[in-house]
Amino acid sequence: MDFDFSLKGVLTLLLPLFKGIIILIAGYIITKCIIRIADKGLKKGRLDISLINFIEKAIKIVCYVIVLMAALSAVGISTTGIIAAFSAAGVAIALALKDSLSNIAGGIILLIAPRFSTGDHIKESEYEGIVVSVDLMHTTIRTFDNLQVAIPNGLLMNNQIVNYSREENRRIDLVFPIAYSDDPQKAKAVAEKTARAHKKVLSSPEVFARVGEYGESSVNIHLKAWCKTSDFAQVKYDLLEQVRESLDREGIEIPFNRLDIQIRNN
Repeated sequence: MDFDFSLKGVLTLLLPLFKGIIILIAGYIITKCIIRIADKGLKKGRLDISLINFIEKAIKIVCYVIVLMAALSAVGISTTGIIAAFSAAGVAIALALKDSLSNIAGGIILLIAPRFSTGDHIKESEYEGIVVSVDLMHTTIRTFDNLQVAIPNGLLMNNQIVNYSREENRRIDLVFPIAYSDDPQKAKAVAEKTARAHKKVLSSPEVFARVGEYGESSVNIHLKAWCKTSDFAQVKYDLLEQVRESLDREGIEIPFNRLDIQIRNN
């Protein structure tokens, strides 16, 4: 009878523990399944990869908290006190980490209402590069000299951001100075013809060149041409080289500042 009583007592003590362990294991498996289903659904929606990662992390945290609370309740531990303690700790942490929380709030806003997406070419007040990832605290960009820069999301929310990748097409604006003695109409025609001949320059909107301004020692011809955003850098540098070569072939001078030095022997 003593053995039976002891066995019953042990079972009475261990049964809630077994329930808690089963809830933890089952909750872990169910959470994995939910994340897998959510991942497939979110990817079908063609959302930004950083937003997908954020949503999946949020789902995972919520599921784990629910599973943990359920396991503690099954063991017989009251969760009311734990929730109250977490609430008090949350207030204290929020006061201590108010700057970090502003970055988290900025990260959530950037993910939900994005000003840019992963892979976009952006420029902020100090750095320019390709967006690698958007996390809760920081946005990581890769600069064109292959440096990775983590920028706090709070700064990105308050600073001006230029997104070069959002539009499909971009306009190239170039300036070619010519001498006052040269014919600006001829220079305009040469610049336009050279730009139109480039295979990656779009036919619409049309290429055009105009006299943009009269400088101290030159007439400045402004050339404007459109291309695909992905081709911008190549087309820009191609036109800088090709238009200069075309102007040289036509005998049109690109002036430069000269310094005359006279030496007098007294």
